[in-house]
Amino acid sequence: MKSKVYTLIYYYLLFLIPFFSFAEIKNTNNTDWPLEMNSSKNFDIASKCEMLVFIEVFNEYVALSKSDLSLKTKVKNIKEQSVNTWVNETKKRILVNFKRLSNASLLEVISVKKGSSWEMLSRINVKEKLPNNFTIWYEATKKFYRDYVKEQIRLAALYPRVTSEILQFSENEIQGDNFTDKNFLLTFDDGPTKVNGNTDKLIKVLDKYELTGMFFVLGESLEKRLKSSSKKALNNLYKQNKVFSHGKVHKSHQRYSLWKTSIDDTNKLIHDIFPTENKSELLYFRPPYGQRNKALVSYFDSQESKIIYWNIDSRDWSSKLNAQQVANRQIKLMLLWRKGILLFHDIHRKSQKSVPLIYNYFKGVNINWKASNMVFK
Repeated sequence: MKSKVYTLIYYYLLFLIPFFSFAEIKNTNNTDWPLEMNSSKNFDIASKCEMLVFIEVFNEYVALSKSDLSLKTKVKNIKEQSVNTWVNETKKRILVNFKRLSNASLLEVISVKKGSSWEMLSRINVKEKLPNNFTIWYEATKKFYRDYVKEQIRLAALYPRVTSEILQFSENEIQGDNFTDKNFLLTFDDGPTKVNGNTDKLIKVLDKYELTGMFFVLGESLEKRLKSSSKKALNNLYKQNKVFSHGKVHKSHQRYSLWKTSIDDTNKLIHDIFPTENKSELLYFRPPYGQRNKALVSYFDSQESKIIYWNIDSRDWSSKLNAQQVANRQIKLMLLWRKGILLFHDIHRKSQKSVPLIYNYFKGVNINWKASNMVFK
């Protein structure tokens, strides 16, 4: 009798899973992926499958009329040129990523012909081709990308009225898309926190796993930490990690009249605390929310410095995501984009748990965690 009850419960849950609202909680549990992540080949197989599902969802959005896209993204005045630019760049990046797949991985799970065009990849019926034990993963992944593509296309639809990391003004703006395949960089925003706070705890975690990251600090927060601490203590805190600017205050620099003061004051403060060979250099900068104006970008161009964005956003600030879900989101996007800059916030506790989860998930794979002292060219 018990076995019959358990069987009924199993099928009931199996029926409910596809209708569960992943879009609301953005649950991207990569434990649903049936294969072990223990080799470069298996990384490529997972990457291939992520990209195929992404293409399905991507094409759904691209096929929408302007009015339907406006309803989906809740953007009244769609910037069609920006959307078209993002669409074309995304297609190119995905096709480049398919070229990076090993020949052996192209044959596994779903067979894909080497050198396939976008049209050929778009004709693949992923759900039909996948083995039965991939069904739960497929349903969850499709729901994830429906949410993710909407995030991205909304940013493109708003650009440049509302600027973001989605598109560039200048070649001196770095998103991480130009990295070598399977190279990733950890970055953390909004710190530092108070003494022995989340920034300190995160750096201890990075030390444990022999990882380093770029920390884009707020000038106001750094000043507060300096007053309650010392230059020596701050140097000891960040150690091999690199400290760069997130501006003085966490507000959009797109329409902020004091954007230059915000940058210059924070630049000077960082130079005063952390010894550098050239104290007049303009440090790397990450604008809050990724928002900036052309004058700001030109300022960095004139001094041959870089503005650093991201292409793999953890959304660790969201109350709808726990640390495991943050990690799973990053894992999926790392498999999709195959390289780039991961965005976290050291002011939140989640990064202390999600970074090790990501590190351990890919431990058996030949990926490279870039050092924080890397130089962008």
